[in-house]
Amino acid sequence: MNQRKNTPKSLISGTTGTDIEIGESVRVCVRSRPLNEKEISSGDTSCVTVINPQTLQLNLKSGTKNFRFHQVMDENYTQGQMFSDSGVHILLDSVLDGYSGCVFAYGQTGSGKTYTMAGVEENLGKQDYVSNETDGIIPRSISYMWQNMTRRKEQYYVKAAFMEIYNEQLRDLLNPASGVLHLRWNIKSGFYVENMLVVDCTNIDDLIMVLHEGIRNRKTSSHELNKDSSRSHSLLLIHTISEEKNEDGHSFKKYGKISFVDLAGSERLKESKSQGAMIKETGNINKSLFMLGKVISALGDKKKVKSHIPYRDSKLTKLLMDSLGGTSKALMIANISPASAYVEETMSTLNYATRAMNIKNKPVIQVDNKEQIIFNLKREIQLLKLENDYLKDQLSRINGGLPQIMTDVSRSRSLSAKSQNGKLPPIANPPHAQSTTNILEEYNFEIKRYKEENLQLRSGKEIYEKQIQMVLEENQGLVQKLNNLEHVFSGISNTSDNTVSQYTVTNLLNENSSMKRQISKIEQDRAYSRGREGAKSAQNVNEVGDVMQLKQMNTQIQKRIEFLQKREKDLLEHLMKIQKEKGVA
Repeated sequence: MNQRKNTPKSLISGTTGTDIEIGESVRVCVRSRPLNEKEISSGDTSCVTVINPQTLQLNLKSGTKNFRFHQVMDENYTQGQMFSDSGVHILLDSVLDGYSGCVFAYGQTGSGKTYTMAGVEENLGKQDYVSNETDGIIPRSISYMWQNMTRRKEQYYVKAAFMEIYNEQLRDLLNPASGVLHLRWNIKSGFYVENMLVVDCTNIDDLIMVLHEGIRNRKTSSHELNKDSSRSHSLLLIHTISEEKNEDGHSFKKYGKISFVDLAGSERLKESKSQGAMIKETGNINKSLFMLGKVISALGDKKKVKSHIPYRDSKLTKLLMDSLGGTSKALMIANISPASAYVEETMSTLNYATRAMNIKNKPVIQVDNKEQIIFNLKREIQLLKLENDYLKDQLSRINGGLPQIMTDVSRSRSLSAKSQNGKLPPIANPPHAQSTTNILEEYNFEIKRYKEENLQLRSGKEIYEKQIQMVLEENQGLVQKLNNLEHVFSGISNTSDNTVSQYTVTNLLNENSSMKRQISKIEQDRAYSRGREGAKSAQNVNEVGDVMQLKQMNTQIQKRIEFLQKREKDLLEHLMKIQKEKGVA
């Protein structure tokens, strides 16, 4: 699959109004669980205060510290409120549109990550499972996605896989007998798990069964901090393929993906009192979480974001590479314990969550490379058609009143029309079995034809604009001649009142002034029209009327100049004759 951006529609979620960098911030929500019975019986108190839906206060021995996130949820939040206020549904809509998304829960052991993501695991693992209010993000997301897919016009295909990272080894939760799986990388898919079982899901029950089977096979153990502690990082992957047929019958596919990641919790051995194999598990969990923290810190530090990011230091960070600083949309849910005994762990979780808000992803729609090429070609054809219609409209206005200006363009278009039977033939609807190569050839051919015609239209427009400029220059020259003649007649009028008809001179001057005013008005109207329409000046200036009026005015002015020049010559001769007679007298 190739990755391309979709410009017409913005589906960015979790981006704050102060973001000025290119990309989308990782959306971060914080959820605090209630104090448990053990904490209450030991006299522990809460060190967490939710000030408002975006601000949380942590009470430290040295004072208080405020943290600000996209959403803060206190202990009274229900699972349903958690789903709606976290913004998961916005992320799921984007996945159905062809984006990749990731939801991951982060926090210390016993902070409520698995409950937030899945709900009560004992219920989900039952054969007679019935949805209830304890359902977490994953079962609610499955229901939301399936309902939305049935409402959309696209045809959807769904596949799912479920795996875990246990002791830095990959295991298939849908096929535990497959043993240890291997993580591979290629330039097309990035990091992926080789030979992992991917199940086709034709209905919502298939997806629920995938979730139940994976939860039953996941590694859990009991220790002092959590009786059902997850000993592995689990990843549920749901792939969607949406297929929509365009007007020409061609199918366009988009590939969405959503990853639900329930991370194992960090813990301190002296508090969890882990023994035997659990010591090794704890070491591997803390190591992978430490590597994840390093990636979050590197991406969240704007000064170091262009430096090396240690994605390859663990399998977890490799699999989350696309979700943190990649092309996926991401939602982080930081789960914290309110007990003052765990204030250091809570402080660490909140610090990482704050850094995660600075991480910028660049989400793109996932489409097939060949289909993207076809989509781009069709879009280019559409733009050329719009440009073609615009230029034709311009030239139709011009050509109606100035056939001589368009002679060369008409001849060129006529030759083109003969070879094309008078119009561009539409592309025939390609049959289902038609190869991609033939489709591309047809689109490229049509693009080439439109470009040639648009080139001819632009050429005609340039010819018209040159004609306009020539007429205006001719006007300026004629006005200058009128000014010169007016000056001459004014001198004659002042020196020969007794011999030259005052009435004739005055009429000539008035006519000249009237003609200049008409020319000035035409030029002002044309300038006003240009300023009003900017780039569409040649279209909205009433070109035909202006040009014809200017040409007619030029003809009238030229006749007046010829008449005035002849009149000037007669007047001068008459003046000289009078002066000679006076000299003789």
